[in-house]
Amino acid sequence: MAKRKKIKGRKKKKSARLRIPASSTPKKTVRLLVAGITLCVAIGAFYYVWTLNKPEKERKKVEQPVNSKEQSLPESVSSTVTPEEEFTLLKQEEMELAQQVLKDFPNSDDSHVLMGDLYSRHANSAEAFKFWERSLEINPNRFDVYRSMGQTALITEEFDKAVEFGRKALEIQPNAPGVRNNIAKALMDSGKYTEAITELEEEIKLSPNSVTALFQLAEAYLQQREYDKAKKCYEETIKLQPNHSHAYHGLITVCARLKQVDKAQEYRATFKKIRSKQSYAYMGRQWDTLADLESLRQGVVRTYLDAERIYRDSGNTAKAEELLNRASGLDPNSTRCLERLASLYFTTNRAAEALGCFEKIARIDPNNPVPYLNVGQVATMLKMFEKAEQAFRKTVALAPNDPVGYRELARFYLRTNTNIAQAYSLAQKAIVMQQNADTYFLLGWAADVNGDRAGALQAMEQALLLEPNNQQYRNIYDRIRARN
Repeated sequence: MAKRKKIKGRKKKKSARLRIPASSTPKKTVRLLVAGITLCVAIGAFYYVWTLNKPEKERKKVEQPVNSKEQSLPESVSSTVTPEEEFTLLKQEEMELAQQVLKDFPNSDDSHVLMGDLYSRHANSAEAFKFWERSLEINPNRFDVYRSMGQTALITEEFDKAVEFGRKALEIQPNAPGVRNNIAKALMDSGKYTEAITELEEEIKLSPNSVTALFQLAEAYLQQREYDKAKKCYEETIKLQPNHSHAYHGLITVCARLKQVDKAQEYRATFKKIRSKQSYAYMGRQWDTLADLESLRQGVVRTYLDAERIYRDSGNTAKAEELLNRASGLDPNSTRCLERLASLYFTTNRAAEALGCFEKIARIDPNNPVPYLNVGQVATMLKMFEKAEQAFRKTVALAPNDPVGYRELARFYLRTNTNIAQAYSLAQKAIVMQQNADTYFLLGWAADVNGDRAGALQAMEQALLLEPNNQQYRNIYDRIRARN
């Protein structure tokens, strides 16, 4: 049998996330946004209870970071070096960093994963596998490692291994998105289309809008000569991604085989337009060295962020801060770096510096409501009330259908005892959008402050229904009910 041409596809772009990335591993670190909201709830409750003459409870102080000698940061690459020289220097810097992490944490699966990922990005799969396999000896439940091994095996055309590693990854996380796409690609490149179709159909059940899965399924049906099914999947692909040139090429083929000549010509015309634009965009690119240099720089930033997480988890916040500053130097507009810096400042009791990071994020990404929300929360802590109010108002303006902005602006007014009538209105808007215990608590607080005792009791009762073991809610409800 003649060797079939490899199926080309395009990876689906990840959608921009609005939430703040965790400052460390998801298992160990609470997101800063959640922490901020939780903190505000606690402070708000304190103020409310204080109005009811409840004795003030002593709060734990945030421990100041231990001063340590600053280690010298790697010098920024001089502007006089050529792109080729900078490329070499960055690769060397990244390798030295990974080696240092491995030396400091020789028994950590994370340090071995970091080294394996680095070798993988630099196309040294043999070395990558050595470190990944060592990480699995330390921690055999690393889904991400099996996924990476499967992806690498696919690239190196070791299709049986790609399927094996992909299925091991699914044993750990059965509903992980994207893994079945890679398994299906390996099966298709092995000529096992029936098995590939089974994997892709399961993937689409989990991720109905997966462009990659739909396109691959169309390609598999085409190879099986199920042209009607292939056409349907190609059409679904271009609905989700209108400029998917490979899907249009597939439609030209299936329409020709279905003898739908007019449709084939229509798709051919669209295909030519898309390919023309893509070729023009490619011609406008900088020469490859610059493109490769930017890709490398982003990879080095990722390595610094991975290393920072390892040091921070170990309690070495000074080293973590050093690494974050270097990452920010490589990519000054990286919101990921700034978010991680803000988290570190916040957890080491440097709220003013965290505020500066959030304000910079807002300037870089002015249409994202999350940095404004964080500016408002931290500014409130710092008693910068005018700045806080403006930030919360901006949050509401940018996300008018999200209850968080309304809720936090209401909480701000109640805490500062200003605009209490507006606070009640904002809480009422928030509760329409989200009926959770915190929002009901806030509504009850606002109702009580505005003299609506019946509304306050009703809202507090709902909060208790949702969180019956919340003693704070119980105490406040009892005090409102006992009041003459």
